[in-house]
Amino acid sequence: NKFYLTRVFKEQFGLSVTNYLTQLRITQAKRLLRFSDKNIETIAQECGMSDANYFSRIFKKVEGTTPGQYRRQW
Repeated sequence: NKFYLTRVFKEQFGLSVTNYLTQLRITQAKRLLRFSDKNIETIAQECGMSDANYFSRIFKKVEGTTPGQYRRQW
């Protein structure tokens, strides 16, 4: 049952499945932004987000900065 799984996951990890996946995606994106020269659209796709604009919004919401600014910072 997906509701049971969601509840148990949140009890064990302290966040929802969706938020956990978002954190994983953003962590991977940060790694790619720092250590590759791939463009933002490619990084978004490799992190499981098909829309680069959506990716940028989520990245900024989580990190407080845009992907481009994050890359320039490093």
